[in-house]
Amino acid sequence: MAEMKNFRVTQKKRESYFEMENSHVHDFHEIYYLVNGMRRYFIDDSIYTIKKGDVVVILKGTIHRTTYNNEKAHERMDCKFRTEFLKADEKLLRDFEAAFSGSPVISLAPAQRDHLAHILKGIRSEYENPDDMSDINARALIQCLMVFLIRLKRLQASPVGFDPDDSLMQEAARYIRANFASPLTLESIAAHVNTSPTYFSKKFKRATGFGCREYLVNVRLQEAAKMLLQTSLSITDIALECGFNSSNYFGDVFRKANGVSPAEYRKNNKLS
Repeated sequence: MAEMKNFRVTQKKRESYFEMENSHVHDFHEIYYLVNGMRRYFIDDSIYTIKKGDVVVILKGTIHRTTYNNEKAHERMDCKFRTEFLKADEKLLRDFEAAFSGSPVISLAPAQRDHLAHILKGIRSEYENPDDMSDINARALIQCLMVFLIRLKRLQASPVGFDPDDSLMQEAARYIRANFASPLTLESIAAHVNTSPTYFSKKFKRATGFGCREYLVNVRLQEAAKMLLQTSLSITDIALECGFNSSNYFGDVFRKANGVSPAEYRKNNKLS
């Protein structure tokens, strides 16, 4: 897929059993709207069952993965945009991030779905048929979309999409996140939730879409990325603080995940 500049809107139909090939962390916000079907979404350390008419807001830097929920095909629309594209409206960005941090799913009534789809189609038109006014109109439409979702979120009575059957795996994911700097093993994590390593490994993969070690490495990389930008610690110290055995190994997995070395990431993203 081509490098995204400021924004992008796509609409796709997927066959049954589709799932993301790799774990996912990106440097932009994403608004995912499920037009039809059902999906399972693992976001940071929580598992959600997403149904027709649900919207998932995935903030930048958030570990996530979507997997199939049943045998049926699904259709989705999503809007991706960089925060820099809206930097002139910092309050809106703060309110949007506050609304969906830790509680990323809302359910829409039929009339609300029509309104959402109308806005998304407008942004998509600007993306697919650009001219010298497209960024201006797309920015305005994205702002309208954000305001619409913030208002709906504030009216939502309780969290949406949690599956009680996955509570044990959510507990495991939260344990990994809380102890990512420790020398965790499959055996120690399975023991924490009172299951055998074999059972836990299969259940965690099915529930989250991640292998246990894959998720642990992703959490460590997420925390390391934050430390690269928020501290002046050396790359070696950050690697050790985040549970990596060596700075060389850390550098290799960081580059594979982000496309740049830790030093380049710090230089490219450091606030002026």
